[in-house]
Amino acid sequence: MQKKLIFLMGMIVLAGLALAACAGPVGPQGPAGPAGPAGPAGSALTEDQTKALETAAKLAGISFPATEEVRRGCPACHALVDAETGKYTLPFEAAERVEARGREHPEVSLDGTPISPKDDVRVTVCLQCHAAGSGDRAGMGVIAPLSLRDIVHPAHMASQYFKLHYGGSCFTCHNVNGEGAWELLTEKVDVNEKGVPNPDLLPIPGAIPIESVPVQ
Repeated sequence: MQKKLIFLMGMIVLAGLALAACAGPVGPQGPAGPAGPAGPAGSALTEDQTKALETAAKLAGISFPATEEVRRGCPACHALVDAETGKYTLPFEAAERVEARGREHPEVSLDGTPISPKDDVRVTVCLQCHAAGSGDRAGMGVIAPLSLRDIVHPAHMASQYFKLHYGGSCFTCHNVNGEGAWELLTEKVDVNEKGVPNPDLLPIPGAIPIESVPVQ
């Protein structure tokens, strides 16, 4: 019985080999089937770059307030508009801030110029006491506790009204001269809608070097 089983298996193997030997060559490849649906589009941008683009796209939706006019020079904003209170002269601003600290601001300058809240004076009068000190007065005013630069720069830059309503910037109060040095605009400057000074009125009237301490 065992011999018959071995003989039968041998015949099956020989039959398989015979069929393999009789098989013909492989036929040509059939046509390709239809393409499947496209996958999601890839991105060559990093996650941070993608977020940056999304943020940039949102900028167009930000509403920027329109400024009423371009102003340059201290008197372009700080001028007497209310004779009863003195708003918004430089002495008015000074008196209000000093009063907020529980003190009183002088009403006469070093050269005798009246500087009560209702007195409309140029910033050069303020500099008699508030110009930047040196030596023992370094970090202070030449006479006053604070220099003008330590008052007006943070006060203006922290004012949203100054920045948004008036479109205020460094060039609201300053100019850069031909040597690249900052100047203080002590008078209202005649400018166009871009803040560019009138070319018929140059050099800019009242533009003084920051270091100067004129007595008006």
